[in-house]
Amino acid sequence: GMRLFLGPLCLLLLLRPADAFAKKGVARPKAKSGTSSGSASKSAGGFGAKKGGAKAGTGAGAAAMRAIVRAKTDELQRSPRDPQRWLELGAVMVKMGEYAEAERVFRWGAALTPEVTTLSAAALTLGGDSEAYWHGESQAANSAKAAPVPAGGFESFQAPADILAAHDQADRSLHWAEHISDASKLGVVHRSTSPLIDRADCTWAIDATEAHAAASGGWTTARHVQAPTTDVPVSQVPALRDWFNKALSNDLFPMLAARYPYAISSADNLRVMDAFVVRYDAKAQAELPIHQDENVFSFTIALNNRDEYEGGGTVFEQLRTVGERAGSPFSPTILNADAGGIVAFPGKLRHGGNRVVAGRRYIIPLFVYVDANRSGKKPGYLLSSLDLPPLPESSARGLSRYATTTSS
Repeated sequence: GMRLFLGPLCLLLLLRPADAFAKKGVARPKAKSGTSSGSASKSAGGFGAKKGGAKAGTGAGAAAMRAIVRAKTDELQRSPRDPQRWLELGAVMVKMGEYAEAERVFRWGAALTPEVTTLSAAALTLGGDSEAYWHGESQAANSAKAAPVPAGGFESFQAPADILAAHDQADRSLHWAEHISDASKLGVVHRSTSPLIDRADCTWAIDATEAHAAASGGWTTARHVQAPTTDVPVSQVPALRDWFNKALSNDLFPMLAARYPYAISSADNLRVMDAFVVRYDAKAQAELPIHQDENVFSFTIALNNRDEYEGGGTVFEQLRTVGERAGSPFSPTILNADAGGIVAFPGKLRHGGNRVVAGRRYIIPLFVYVDANRSGKKPGYLLSSLDLPPLPESSARGLSRYATTTSS
C-alpha cells in the first residue's frame, strides 16, 4: 500500500513558476508513497488538499469558485501553451472536488507542454498507471446505476463509522459520511467465499510473473516507501496485462461496483491506479506493516491456495461482521482467500500483510479510484466546453508510470 504526499506537490504546483520545472532545469518532483497512518497531507487547499468541502456548486463560496473557474478557463484559452494556466486550473478543480476534471486538465496540459514535467507528475499523482489498463467510458453520477448486490458469494464486514466518515485525501470526491447507513447495512470490507478467477489462470499468472522477473533482473522491492512489497507491476508484463484487462472488464470491475452500489454509479467509472503481483516468502519478505493506501478502493486477488503456505492474509485493525448486534465490539481481523478469491476494502482503512511463516503466498493488489466529480457531472465536461488546440498523437492521455506501451 501507499500514501501520496500531495501537500508538498500542491505547493510546488501553485507557488513555483512552471518553467522552473522544465527538463533543462529542475528534476521532476516525485510524489512520495507508502507513508503510514497519520501522515496524510494537511495542506490548506489547492492540489492535494485533504479537505473535502461541500458538494461542488452548492453552499457558501460556490459562486466565487465558479467565477474563479471562469477566469482560469478564460486565461487558459488565451494562452493554451502556458503550463502555469494548466497547473492553476487543475489545482482549482481539485479544490472543488472535481477530481476527474483535474486529472484531465493535468494530462492535457502535459501533452501540450511535455517539457514541463510538473504537469505529468500531477497527472500521474492523480491517475497513476490507469491508462495502462482497461476501463470503460466514464458516466455522470446520475446516468447509470451499478449492478445490484448479488446474494451470497461474499462475507461482509463493518468498520467504525467515525473512521469511515472522516474525510481523507484518499477518498477524492467520495464522502463516506453520506453513505454510513448503506455502508453499515452492506458492509465496507468484503471477502469472497468462492473464486472469481479460475485457479488455472492464477497459476499461469504466477508462472508468467516469475519468468518475467527471472528475465528482467528480479522482483522489485522499492516502488513504495513506507510499505514496500516484493512485486512486479502487472503493466510491465504484456501477456499478464492482456489477461488482467479481460478480468477487469468481465469480472473485477463489475464485482467491485456491485459490492459498493452506493459509492460507484457504474463499473465504467473505475480506474486502476496501480496493480502488481506480490510475493510473500517466509524466507524473505514475509509480511507488510500496518498502513493506509492512497486510493478510494483496494482489493487483493489471491493467486495460490492457503494450503500452499502458513500464515498470511490481510489484517485489519477494527472490523466486525455485518449482522452482528448493535454495540458489538470491533476487533482485529485477518481475511484471506484461496486462489481466485478477493478481499476488497476502502483504501484508507488501516491494514497490513499478516506474516507468512512457511511457504510462499502470491497475490495481486489493486489500487482503484472512481473517475468522478463531486458535482456528479460527467467526467470531461470542462475541457469539452473549451476551444483548445488538438492533442499530439503521442499524448499524455496515455501517460503511464510503469508500462512501456499502453492500452485502453
